[in-house]
Amino acid sequence: MRIVRRKAVPGILLAVCVVLVAQLVESEPVRKKILDTLDVHEGDAVMVIGINLTTRVRYVRHFPYESGRELRIRISPFDISSDNTDALFRRETLVPSGHENLPLDEVVYEGDIEGGPYLTLLFSRHVDFWVEQGGDSRSIVVYVDEVAPEVPGQPVTETARE
Repeated sequence: MRIVRRKAVPGILLAVCVVLVAQLVESEPVRKKILDTLDVHEGDAVMVIGINLTTRVRYVRHFPYESGRELRIRISPFDISSDNTDALFRRETLVPSGHENLPLDEVVYEGDIEGGPYLTLLFSRHVDFWVEQGGDSRSIVVYVDEVAPEVPGQPVTETARE
């Protein structure tokens, strides 16, 4: 009888450990977030960047209004689930991938600054843009003009032509 108990105890302990580890892994809290995904569509002259969020938001305003290397979009989240409230006051980043011509370096959700939250888009070059609310209340759409900006040059004077 003792031989059976000695062999059974390690097996039972192993089974208990496996069950405990499985419960810990399963019950590990999922980090809630505000930024979900980026959708990028290239058109003839305009690139469309859809910033998808995990909660419903209302577009408030953006700055600068027409062009720049940085775009700050003020949003107002609403209809937030109770388990996602902590994410409102954090900072998150999405980095686009798979688009070679995309001048966008990153999208940052800034819930940790006064006057926010903001979506900040950082571009690799100066771009022209305009912003609007997405049709589903869970996205912001940014249109980027793909036309290359003019390269500044020296004006030609009459003496230079002679």
